[in-house]
Amino acid sequence: MTRYPSVLLLSVALLGACAARTAGDMMVSVPALDSEIVVRTCSRFAGAVCSIRYRDKEYIDTRDHGRLLQSASSFDGYGECYNPTEGGSERDRWASSSVLREARVEKNHLWTLTDMAFWLPPSRAYPKGCGQRRQQVEAVNTVPLSGHLLEKQVSVGIPGFPNVIEHRVTYHVPAPFSQGTFEASTGYLPKEFSLALYYDPVENTEREAGDRRGEQVLPVILATPDRLHAMGVYSPDLPRAGRGYGRFFYPDVVKWNCVFREKDVKAGPYTYRCLVVLGTVAEVQESLRRLVKPAAR
Repeated sequence: MTRYPSVLLLSVALLGACAARTAGDMMVSVPALDSEIVVRTCSRFAGAVCSIRYRDKEYIDTRDHGRLLQSASSFDGYGECYNPTEGGSERDRWASSSVLREARVEKNHLWTLTDMAFWLPPSRAYPKGCGQRRQQVEAVNTVPLSGHLLEKQVSVGIPGFPNVIEHRVTYHVPAPFSQGTFEASTGYLPKEFSLALYYDPVENTEREAGDRRGEQVLPVILATPDRLHAMGVYSPDLPRAGRGYGRFFYPDVVKWNCVFREKDVKAGPYTYRCLVVLGTVAEVQESLRRLVKPAAR
């Protein structure tokens, strides 16, 4: 596991009630290739990324608080029944049960500190069974707010890669667990991004995912069928144990994720880095090849 020193930066003053209500509404716009990438966060979703636009195309679906481009975690095999989620709870609509503690914009960086809500409200029934604990059929959490702090920095453009968004997160886990699943970055895209590819940047080969769901070892690219608009994901710290990059699809939305698993989780910080790549399929693949080359040496 890659762990980085983390200091909670507690320096933002939110002046007045109006400012507090809108602290999560931030934007960064950065030139990229022949256009610009515009990334927005929304107070409605406790500062989670609610929009990524590039070449006049919206990449992010926001129909509920579990979508967006965001982070989540789960512990001890309970899945959604013990599932701190940055954007908020399944029952949230126009506000979030997650609490945005601090937020700021610095040049091309968006920074937030959020106390994540549990995805399920206390006592919420879960008839299909919770994660790997199928005998558990309701939420494990007894309060709506988790106390799990998520410290996030989204950097739009990195040196040499104007079309790459760095999504770096630190989970501040308040208590020990036997096992933790950290969905460090997940992107929910409109269903028009229906072409799903697994891409091997070392061999420069791709294959269509077809109907396959779940995780595997290769970076995932989701694209429009004409291959003109695409989003890929890569982490220099994945794969692990034959998985890490996930692809999922539903009737009205598609999803990728960048996932890390830890055993014997101690209370404290856990930091992960995922890189989100935008462009045509060809541009995304070229960027992935260039990103992987230094890591492969």
